[in-house]
Amino acid sequence: MAYRILLAGGGTGGHIYPLVAVAEELKNPAISSGGEPPEIKFAGSGDLLKQAASEAGFETVLILSSKWRRYFSFQNFVDIFKFPIGFFQALYNIWLFMPDVIFAKGGYASLLPTLAGKIFAVPIVIHESDSIPGKVNVLLGKWARKVFLSFESSKKYFNESKCEVVGNPVRKGLLAGGDKSAALGAFSLNPAKPAVLITGASQGAKKINEVLALALVELTKKFQVIHQSGPKNYDEMNKQVISIIKEGKEIFGSQIQNNYRLYPLLNSNQLALAYAASDVVISRASSQVFEMAAVGKPVIVVPLKDSAGDHQLANAREFAKFGAIVIEEENLTPHILINEIEKAFENRAELSQKIKQLARPDAAKTVAAELLKIISTIPNV
Repeated sequence: MAYRILLAGGGTGGHIYPLVAVAEELKNPAISSGGEPPEIKFAGSGDLLKQAASEAGFETVLILSSKWRRYFSFQNFVDIFKFPIGFFQALYNIWLFMPDVIFAKGGYASLLPTLAGKIFAVPIVIHESDSIPGKVNVLLGKWARKVFLSFESSKKYFNESKCEVVGNPVRKGLLAGGDKSAALGAFSLNPAKPAVLITGASQGAKKINEVLALALVELTKKFQVIHQSGPKNYDEMNKQVISIIKEGKEIFGSQIQNNYRLYPLLNSNQLALAYAASDVVISRASSQVFEMAAVGKPVIVVPLKDSAGDHQLANAREFAKFGAIVIEEENLTPHILINEIEKAFENRAELSQKIKQLARPDAAKTVAAELLKIISTIPNV
């Protein structure tokens, strides 16, 4: 009988895409030494989890999750009632699937599936992407047999004897964007003009979008822009861009139409092409930077102000050691944005070499091998 592996997470792409990367590696016959491949299932919450898992060919069990916000919100009281419902959903589905090991990515969406697994004495492995871990992963770390980390500085939050620094698992498909000219062609952009990819990760970044709208006329004089606004911000951003084009119809309207491409959310194939097409990438200080490092792109990070535990600012400081340019939100203006893009483009060869040192392309393979190793120690497996 094939062994079973449950991957728990949800919410943002930072919690979901590394799970996909590990799942894809588990399908690799070289990892399982040619044996029968494992049965893999995802568990957690959110449409993005289901979409990402489905695109990669995996089944998902959606479990109602509750989140305790660090600020006053009536939603906290609603979520109190979600907890017992989600808990029994998790218990039932974990019992039904009965995995041999659970790999959890942290975040509130991974808590209940992993808690249910703990009750059934299923071995647990976790991964933490941020330099300052979230509260859920700190808790899960107490139950875990193994704790994988992206940063050395995170060890102090866990039992260091369980920890291994591997970087962040990156989907292999993102490295397959191909030739830059062909990638630009996929977006109907000009191969002779430099391109910038601007992304606020899977949720988008309203502050970055607002500043970009103000900078768009000047920016598109020199650069082409591929912009992932985030699904929630797409309509608002699209309206702003249409308004700017109408306002400057006779002056700069065609300039923006020719040099700007807006998307709510790039799928994995589109993102691979966007990485290949771009000369500079702008992002939040999230785990997505590891993807940019893997493809060797100069990175400008804008850490989310007041993120939980201020982890994005801490991440940004770690990324800066590898050549990432950091702009704090309160300093983000159209002039500074354009100026830093121009600097990054001018120094792209040097910055590309530096950021590549952050990448650890074998992270997903290392995690997958450890999951199989744990399974091999279980009697009758």
